[in-house]
Amino acid sequence: MLQPGASVVLDTETHDLYGRVMDIAVIDSHTGEILLNTLVNPEIPVTAEAFDVHHISDAMVDGAPTWDQVLPEVLRVTEGRTVLAYKEEYDRTVIKEDCRRLGLKPGHLGKPATWECLMQARADWEESPGYARLGGDHRALGDAVAALDLLKDLAGAPPWARSRTEKVSA
Repeated sequence: MLQPGASVVLDTETHDLYGRVMDIAVIDSHTGEILLNTLVNPEIPVTAEAFDVHHISDAMVDGAPTWDQVLPEVLRVTEGRTVLAYKEEYDRTVIKEDCRRLGLKPGHLGKPATWECLMQARADWEESPGYARLGGDHRALGDAVAALDLLKDLAGAPPWARSRTEKVSA
């Protein structure tokens, strides 16, 4: 998955559990290049519970592009690549639901075969069932960087090769 052009790491943050996308990041898994990093206006208020996790406020997404404006770029930067996500089912579901809600086609992102779950890969590697926290900062870019570091761990990359992606603070 670390070969050039083979995959990307994607993460989302939402306005509530299984809610609308508020933050999305996509990183090239080979180069660490940030292909997409944007807030998304969910057009609905963020819940207090979600805010407590990711600290994205309604004011922060006011004026941000909406999902129908962001989707074409998400599709472009993920086209022809395996999409890796720490909680693959969650990210895939919120993307599909945002598309369904707006009458948009999720394209290749709607197909489970396009995705791979890094949380499951970690559980298999550690031979431990269940959920393990990723260790990101609960923003899409920070969590995508943490997921990329996990991928490199799983692939046996040396420590100096990790975190080549520029970390951007909120």
